[in-house]
Amino acid sequence: MAECSFCGEKIKPGTGFLFVKKDGTALFFCSRKCEKNLLKLKRKPIATKWTKAYAYAKELNKTGSKKVKKAKVVEKKEKPKKVKKKKVRKKKKR
Repeated sequence: MAECSFCGEKIKPGTGFLFVKKDGTALFFCSRKCEKNLLKLKRKPIATKWTKAYAYAKELNKTGSKKVKKAKVVEKKEKPKKVKKKKVRKKKKR
């Protein structure tokens, strides 16, 4: 399955279209909306609120990291939480 070059959504087989630039780079689009935003309006996916790149960049900026120029959607693996063991005091026999 191909991904949309603008919004990052997966394109189902038999839908969407392929645009090839003069330099030979191939761009896949899921809809005309994505094509117009990228090619005609020359918008960046990271600045458009409904794209995956925007959501990913927003997450990174919340954590306090530096500005993101190029964002990729990556699944984060959760680390298991460490459990602290409590010390148990033994009672002395009399």
